[in-house]
Amino acid sequence: MGEVSERLREKLENHSAAPFLFVGSGFSRRYLGLEDWVGLLKRFCAPIKDFGYYFSRANGNLALTATYMADDYNEWWWNAPETAESRARSSSLVKNSSDALKIEISSYLSSFSLETARQSRHSEEVASLAQTSIDGIITTNWDFLLEEFFPDYRVFVGQEELLFSNPQAIGEIYKIHGSAQNPSSLVLTAEDYQAFAAKNPYLAAKLVTIFVEHPIIFLGYSITDPHIRSIISSIARCLSQEKIASFQDNLIFVQWVEGGVPAIERATLHSEDFSVTLTTVKLSDYRELYQALSAPKRKVPARILRFFKEQLYELVRSPGSNERKIAVVDLEEIGAVETVEFVVGVGVATRQQEASRKVEQVVEDALAKKGYSGITADEVFADCIQIDSKFDARSLLANAFPGFARVSRTFIPIYRYLRGAGITSAADLSESGFEGAKKIVTKLQRADFTSPSYQNRYRSSFANLSTADIIAKASSPQEAILMLPFQPEAQVELDTLASFLSDQLTLNQSEPYKTGVRKLICRYDKIRFGF
Repeated sequence: MGEVSERLREKLENHSAAPFLFVGSGFSRRYLGLEDWVGLLKRFCAPIKDFGYYFSRANGNLALTATYMADDYNEWWWNAPETAESRARSSSLVKNSSDALKIEISSYLSSFSLETARQSRHSEEVASLAQTSIDGIITTNWDFLLEEFFPDYRVFVGQEELLFSNPQAIGEIYKIHGSAQNPSSLVLTAEDYQAFAAKNPYLAAKLVTIFVEHPIIFLGYSITDPHIRSIISSIARCLSQEKIASFQDNLIFVQWVEGGVPAIERATLHSEDFSVTLTTVKLSDYRELYQALSAPKRKVPARILRFFKEQLYELVRSPGSNERKIAVVDLEEIGAVETVEFVVGVGVATRQQEASRKVEQVVEDALAKKGYSGITADEVFADCIQIDSKFDARSLLANAFPGFARVSRTFIPIYRYLRGAGITSAADLSESGFEGAKKIVTKLQRADFTSPSYQNRYRSSFANLSTADIIAKASSPQEAILMLPFQPEAQVELDTLASFLSDQLTLNQSEPYKTGVRKLICRYDKIRFGF
């Protein structure tokens, strides 16, 4: 870690909350090779008139340039043979003269993905960014790169959605200028910017707590960007004098300097009614920034913290309901639990976890005194993926699995041992005397082997790949562990999967990946040996 990275890390550690990123178009240019605003407009001028015509007509105002372009583009789009397919697909979405241009821009942006960034010359930065610990992102970008970087985070599109929702300021992405997923949401034309500016004070009021309580790292913007200055100005107006100092101290602008010496400096932004002194970080290699953001490791993933906070808010907001559903669920099952409401008590979860660990330890200690019954869950996980099992199946089912069933454990491989005992159907199991096995099978039949929040990531980048290709394409074994459970059973290459899982068991995996490996072994067991 370089000197600038270390100084930045120390600055961030002085804050009680993790940073928010405020991400602009320079980020997408760096990692996706996308054009800047002028370049994007020039691209879509090709079938109508020269960009210079619209730019000069608008006196250099890019938003007004887009307005004039949109009118001519709309006329062309409705009549051109080359847009026939797009019209058939999207004509119902065109409600005003700018929508056709927004639809085609959105379609273009959809062709870029995280995979594009991984294949760029900044691939090492991309890998480093994936390890950062941040509370959330505010962005004016329209593409999908950020939500693919952070697939667990909830996305809010546009001012309207943010203003009329209840963001929790953790595990969230605020796309304040819209998203290519919803073309009409794009802030593109002069009319769009006027509507955005009219609501800017409300947006500032919504964001003020984030700007006061979190470090805000501006990435991909010029320090002179008028839209950013406008947002900072609006937020500053919401603050009392005593809050201004902490607000200023939280603002960090990252500036790219090609081949320059990394540095941390102070700079002052002036406008007609305010001045703000902020920190500037000058870097040529953004890995120094991402290393500083990676230093504080979370004990609980951001998506889980947001889920807790959001559900607790809803619980307090509607106290009159008499249909509350409260349950204790595994950490990795939270995303799949949609019908449960719960109460969080400080210290309760820790005591519950300690009690659960003590129960497991008591069970394993007791089993250890009984010879064959002393086999641990870890031994079963390791044995299940070997070519030949070292256990006698009937002895294992009779002696070890009753103990496993008594512990609050959903995931443990069992089908290999049922098959080894000659049990190849639910009817066979029902007639057997293996009561512990029956309880475990019941749990596994209801279990979700995936982490649902990663489903979009799988669909966008890993669908239809072989097991070997998923493992090879994943940026890390941890990502492969998250992606492989989504692969359809018929496509799973069982020998490849077993070899991969065997390698993972030799590593000291931290949560949630240790749980992910165990769930994947159970899925392998079910596909290869299940009935």
